[in-house]
Amino acid sequence: MSVSNGRLPNLLIAGVPKAGTSSLFAYLTQHPDICGADKKELGYFNYFNPLRHTDHEPPPTASYKKHFAHCIGQRYALEATPSYCYGGKPVVEGVKEVLKHPKIIITLRDPVDRLWSAYTFQRTLGNIPDIRSYGEYLSVCEQRRRDGTDLDPGCHLQGLSIGFYEDYIDLWLDAFGDDLKVVFAEDLFQEPLKVVKELLCWLEIDTESIPVMDLEARNVTKHAHSPKVARAVYSLKRVGDRYRLLPPALRDGLRRAYSRLNAGELSERQDPAVRRHAEEIYRTSNRTTAEALAAHGYRNLPAWLQVGSGM
Repeated sequence: MSVSNGRLPNLLIAGVPKAGTSSLFAYLTQHPDICGADKKELGYFNYFNPLRHTDHEPPPTASYKKHFAHCIGQRYALEATPSYCYGGKPVVEGVKEVLKHPKIIITLRDPVDRLWSAYTFQRTLGNIPDIRSYGEYLSVCEQRRRDGTDLDPGCHLQGLSIGFYEDYIDLWLDAFGDDLKVVFAEDLFQEPLKVVKELLCWLEIDTESIPVMDLEARNVTKHAHSPKVARAVYSLKRVGDRYRLLPPALRDGLRRAYSRLNAGELSERQDPAVRRHAEEIYRTSNRTTAEALAAHGYRNLPAWLQVGSGM
């Protein structure tokens, strides 16, 4: 039996975070013509982002290819790293330089809902222990955006800025044209079967395997009884994933056990006044994003892109 040294992906889920990328990765990799990387979020193109790796050159592509050594014969090799989407021009150019002509998928979600999801996710992980409420989180994120420190990858306070899709969606649309597909998370959550079928048609592969796919949502935030325990567990998980210490079956079993033992209910609810403030923050960006999408042929936009857009 021949041993593969791997291959470069030709299908990329580039974001956005908290907009269904884990679900989409899990759905698409069930198709026999799509082979997923050995783990989600390889982060290879984050090395092209000067905010993340100021002193490091990108690793050799051979190290990237190794994550696809098991992909032999499938039409597509798929990678998914949500942070690529807001990496700016250096990341977009890096993708084009290394992958040449890949297919790109970007999921967009109402930025107000995405922001709340980002907050509850970071809160659950115990990453923002000094922030006591969603309103305070939004206020701190606003200040960091004004200071220009909003996209510091180590601060866990990027939630607000990621939702300004106008800052980067045009870069991706212009760079990849018809080879890029925007998926709206609201559609993916409500009608995953329809969205997956449309994507498979766009990829020009058969849709016969759809009825046997497991289309249950993935990576749904499970709020923790103890954020301290959650932070410790996720820290160990990152180390385990980096060094591949646990086989997938054992890792999945441990994740289910953790969910049973430390899952809880989120006591905080969105303050309607804070939500209205967030809606106002994103209003202009949503309008600009809607115009960019319309200019690239997108119709039937979700409600959050239609309000105030003149469409």
